[in-house]
Amino acid sequence: MSRCWAVLIFLLILLSAGSRAEDRSWTGLAESSDHFILFFRSENARAAGNLLTVVEREYERVTDMIGYRPREKIHLYLAGDRAEFERLTSGAIPEWGIGAAVPARNRIVLIASGGDGNRQNLRQILAHELSHIVLGRALGTARAPRWLDEGLAMYISHEWKMGQSVLVARALLFHSLIPLDEISRVNTFGQPRANLAYAESFLAVAFIVERFGEDALQRLVGELASSGDMDLAMGIGLGVTYREFLQQWHNEVVRRFNWMSIISDPIVLWSFMLSLLVVVFFLKRHRARRTLKQWELVEHGLDEEPFPQDAPGRWTGP
Repeated sequence: MSRCWAVLIFLLILLSAGSRAEDRSWTGLAESSDHFILFFRSENARAAGNLLTVVEREYERVTDMIGYRPREKIHLYLAGDRAEFERLTSGAIPEWGIGAAVPARNRIVLIASGGDGNRQNLRQILAHELSHIVLGRALGTARAPRWLDEGLAMYISHEWKMGQSVLVARALLFHSLIPLDEISRVNTFGQPRANLAYAESFLAVAFIVERFGEDALQRLVGELASSGDMDLAMGIGLGVTYREFLQQWHNEVVRRFNWMSIISDPIVLWSFMLSLLVVVFFLKRHRARRTLKQWELVEHGLDEEPFPQDAPGRWTGP
């Protein structure tokens, strides 16, 4: 028994030493808060200025939603350029990605240019990546399906736009909806297909919350962490099998996102009517300007044809 404890302590020392060596390898600056350590370079100090403030505000909301708080501080890296971003993420992020989470390393990585936008975008990006970290740490050695991981991150960061409804409706129309289990390969997708995958993932998590409640979502995460079995976690957390959930979700998407439901949606109708009014307004203004221009020509006698067609004998012979 004592030998087992000695081996365990030795492994823990090695892991902690590796973590300290990783931190010492950073040649830039570092700042710390209650739950985060921010690593950045002096030239990006302005972009890093409010990162800790924003991410600390998101920490409470994200951890409450998932029902878990990491025991150690999360490392937040602000990469100076794309090359450094790829080095910090081991090149695992597609070219369209501007943020990444590496739960195994307890690490969030942002590109400075991507994190230097308006506060709303910054909040969304940080909440999205923080969700990946918290869920990953909550699950430990278990793995969540990619749709659950991405969908929860999008749901928590409120990433849904009207265009995504049209995207899902179009996928239904052309029978190109992506099965949720295939979303695990999203990093190999091009951006259009990835956008659809993320939209479906959001809808799957939104369906869980709306149909079963936030408590059921937390039970699902907790059971998945304990058993590592998604079907078992679904049964205990939601009261349905995994296959039943997939079918129920698909039926709900068909019900809500076919073209008739999109067209009959009040928001869509009002948006269409507003767009139509704008188009009519500009058409009328264009016609009015053309009429005024014609009146000006009449007033100056410039609208008369130089050779009126009805002038008698103009084209007659001698």
